[in-house]
Amino acid sequence: MTALAKTPLATIVHPTDVAAVSTLAFAHALDLALTTKSRLCLLHVRGESDAPPGKSEFPHVRDVLAGWNRLDKGAPPAAIERELGLRVSSVSVPARNARTGILDFLEDHPCDLVVLATHAQKGLTHWFDASVEQKVLRKARIISLFLRDGAKGFVNARTGALALNKVLIPIDDHPNSLPALGRIEAIVKLIFPTANIQLLHVGDCAPNLIDEQGKSPDLPVMIRKGATVETILRVAEDLGVDLIAMPTAGRHSLLDAVRGSTTARVLDDARWPLLTVPVG
Repeated sequence: MTALAKTPLATIVHPTDVAAVSTLAFAHALDLALTTKSRLCLLHVRGESDAPPGKSEFPHVRDVLAGWNRLDKGAPPAAIERELGLRVSSVSVPARNARTGILDFLEDHPCDLVVLATHAQKGLTHWFDASVEQKVLRKARIISLFLRDGAKGFVNARTGALALNKVLIPIDDHPNSLPALGRIEAIVKLIFPTANIQLLHVGDCAPNLIDEQGKSPDLPVMIRKGATVETILRVAEDLGVDLIAMPTAGRHSLLDAVRGSTTARVLDDARWPLLTVPVG
């Protein structure tokens, strides 16, 4: 794939429910922030009439880092940044429901990556009565990582070990997905430089993806026939991937975009982490 400058994930946002922390999603957000030297923003949405919480010293962050042997037990809050270079902030916003609070925050505070937990039941997180994941897919230029509770991720929540060995990227024949492919590759290599990336096209022949400079991805493209979503999931199972990454039509309504709809259906059914990167 054409060489791109690696752009750090400067800010990672992780919406978290204090009463029901998603261990897997939190572990990924924390480890990715450590690995990429990013700022980690922990977002909590409270009721409109609830008082804001007192100043947080990130006890859960320190506990997890100590359990990963990255920080001494009982270390002061300042040690998180002083010893690990990790900047953590905690934001509490009032809203009528968690879904609205998260989407409004992301609208007003652009970030480089949002890490979201999803529930085993289709389309639901453990905070919501409606699908925040699919609504996030509607928003342009938000790179999102979805982790399903109870599924296997590429970060070990107990030890903090990160292993991103195989990444599957389903592609179609739309040339404007090339920049998104480049961003996916840059992110993957930033997280785990030795990761193997496999492109997949469901159809009769490989799409002819050529950028404005006449260059095309230099990664092999696997061709498979069949129903799109089912084929993507079957190939992911056969290859034993650690992550599915998909360009998404972020400038259009999710329900009006074929790729966006495919991404949402993969999100519903996949047992692997899903990274979505808007095209354009």
